[in-house]
Amino acid sequence: GSGSLQIDDLKVVRTVPAVEPDMPVNPPAVPADEPAGSLVITNPLQAKAEAYLTRGYNITDWLESERFSGFVYDEDFVSRLALAGFKGLRLPIDLDRYVDSKTGTGASLAITLNSDLFTILDAFDAWTRDHGLSLTIDYHQYDGSLLQSEPDSLALAVLLWGKVAEHFASNPREDLFFELLNEPELSFGGSTKPTQAQWTTLAEQMTAAIRATDQTHTLIFGDVSWYGIDALASRAPLSDANVIYAFHDYDPYIFTHQGASWAGMGTTHDVPYPYSAERWSPYYADLGFSPQMEPWLLASAKSYYGTGNRSAIRNRILKAKRWAVTNNLPVICNEFGAYDGSSRLEDRQRYYTDVVSIFEELAIPWQHWFMVMDASGQVIPEYRAAMHLG
Repeated sequence: GSGSLQIDDLKVVRTVPAVEPDMPVNPPAVPADEPAGSLVITNPLQAKAEAYLTRGYNITDWLESERFSGFVYDEDFVSRLALAGFKGLRLPIDLDRYVDSKTGTGASLAITLNSDLFTILDAFDAWTRDHGLSLTIDYHQYDGSLLQSEPDSLALAVLLWGKVAEHFASNPREDLFFELLNEPELSFGGSTKPTQAQWTTLAEQMTAAIRATDQTHTLIFGDVSWYGIDALASRAPLSDANVIYAFHDYDPYIFTHQGASWAGMGTTHDVPYPYSAERWSPYYADLGFSPQMEPWLLASAKSYYGTGNRSAIRNRILKAKRWAVTNNLPVICNEFGAYDGSSRLEDRQRYYTDVVSIFEELAIPWQHWFMVMDASGQVIPEYRAAMHLG
């Protein structure tokens, strides 16, 4: 955040030498829309997902990032979400921050939870019920407390779900959902991230702990590779039949994450949506890219003329829907969105219009990530129109 720098051997010049262009400026190359085929899913969970898990809102940068110390978001906020036209609330929360103590190891491991956890969950259960929103309890952490090399850390996560499920076992709501673990890579510390097989094993253990006391509430499961579509499309369903499957979609990434320092794109700006040759540049630097960035980001910039459009996004999402139809199981997208740090509002509006229209075409329920309500509790009009809010 601060520091000092000394520079010597300066030379003042009247002109800067010409720099060779380092990025192509191509006309848009929009792929053809792939045929959707059948979208029919007869599993009753599809109707349940469409009823409760679309037009959803994530409360971000709160309980997944820090321990509870008071209600930053309260019933008034939930009420304003409902009035804005949202139908569901996904509550990202790091459950293991509320473990006060643990004893034993292995099969004898036991944990004691702080009452704050159920103060939070019970409050949001009551507020969402009273204001007509569904509630997803999303085990969402960034602290890397799960370690493949420490089995007790995995067992603790399983015990946590057992405690939460026991607490809500008699709750009659059919619109209360348990999301097992957001983007597993973010939860695992150390250098070894879980394979799909390892994550499946842990998810089955979490499911068994939940079903020990609660056979009713529907679970939500997303796969490795940050809830990636390719990972989902390559897997067999879990053994439990009462599961809705989720993926995350932030394509095109260099548009949705421009200006985001945590994504290594803090200097990027003015990436248009959709791609426009008139607004593009033959120089990385004009859009805030630099050779020091991750090679895949620079490659994404070079290929953006073919990926920065509705058809490319649609064809990608269609892969998840095909898996859903093949397995007669619902899929939802419970994270998508565009960071507003350095993108233009009119571009974000076009992006949201396209993505929401894709979800509607393919009957995929959605829950939005980045916050879109202003300080007064109103959704920015451009977002309201793009998301077809009431």
